[in-house]
Amino acid sequence: MSFRLSYQVPPLPQRLDIHKLRVYWLPAQLPLAQVNFIWNAPALKAYPAGLRRLLLRLLSEENGYYAGGKLRQNLYRLGWEYSWHADWDGIYLFAEGLVENLPKALELLYAMVAYPLLSGPLVRHHLNRLVEAEARARANPAYQADMRLDTYLWGFSYADIGSVSLEAFAEMDTSQLISYCERFLWKGLWGAVLLAPFVPPQLSSWARWCKGVYYQLPIPLDRLLVCETVPYEAQQVSLRLAYPWLSPSHPSYAYYRLALMRLGGYFGAQLMRSVREEGGLTYGIYARPSVHKAGSFFIISAEVARERAQEAVGRIGAEIDSWAQTPFPDEASLAEARNYLLVQSMPEGLSEWAQRVVRIVSAGLEPESFIHQNQQIEAISQLSDFPKLPLPTQPTVQIAVGTEAPIFAAACA
Repeated sequence: MSFRLSYQVPPLPQRLDIHKLRVYWLPAQLPLAQVNFIWNAPALKAYPAGLRRLLLRLLSEENGYYAGGKLRQNLYRLGWEYSWHADWDGIYLFAEGLVENLPKALELLYAMVAYPLLSGPLVRHHLNRLVEAEARARANPAYQADMRLDTYLWGFSYADIGSVSLEAFAEMDTSQLISYCERFLWKGLWGAVLLAPFVPPQLSSWARWCKGVYYQLPIPLDRLLVCETVPYEAQQVSLRLAYPWLSPSHPSYAYYRLALMRLGGYFGAQLMRSVREEGGLTYGIYARPSVHKAGSFFIISAEVARERAQEAVGRIGAEIDSWAQTPFPDEASLAEARNYLLVQSMPEGLSEWAQRVVRIVSAGLEPESFIHQNQQIEAISQLSDFPKLPLPTQPTVQIAVGTEAPIFAAACA
């Protein structure tokens, strides 16, 4: 990709304030409307690990006003569907459907939040189903590696499901569902991203959930240094390495994004060339940012040949050292990484852009800042345009699941 790619700027959403609810509105004459609600609702350690996962399952499947799954059925009749998901700092409600039924859909979605089913035998039923699903997931070494990495990175600050046994998960105090809802679900609504030809008046009722939440988040991340190998019966070793990173609001973040893209953001990137193409140690290896309020890292992940895991770690370390000294050895590599990053940054349509706006504002940016970062990247045309960056070389956490060999012994002696 030596040609020069132009960045196509997506349309900026209009910022509206409906009472206390901030709305990012993308006007569009499309058959389907989309709405995304964003809650400031963290996975605090004051609550049982897995509590929010149970809450989102209950919100998805049950309702105290529309019993027996009728809320979902009514939305389906309107041509609408929805889903809940969460990260460490928030929970999110996504809904999409026929534009003419947007007002009625918003009323039903409002009932989902206003009347959750939080007690009774159905709560225990759904908790048991979650425990069964978690037990199946933990049998996968790649899941084990991700789980242990998350526990070390975020377990200091968040209630990490991977940090508790299945027995503790199954015996959680479900009565705290009510206090969590009172503290976060019914106070912590932060904003919404709307893709529709009009702004429905029903959004004003959602502002009642925008009361603001306050909490302390301990961040003892500077003391991290973990090397762990976990014996496991598997054909491959699941490698996870975490390196310190920075916030997307950093003034030079655009350049860090570009450097990380060159390291491990696409199929021909530096790690893929060394570990896969030259070493033949894996089918794929990637480096991606993991950014939360408690800190920022970038994660290298790969499934590597068991008998050559230590060789893979050595190759990764050598490539990291080389990358930190010289992120781009020549202008061809710079142009290739720039083009791939710009391609990834341009949404295929308004629906994808609306969901990306959710991720942007949840990370503490405004859409204008994200677009400006991409324009900074587009403007780079030669090596002299790329600044000298203090890139990390030492991982804070190294996990290998599927081997008994102490493959990190030299690094963590």
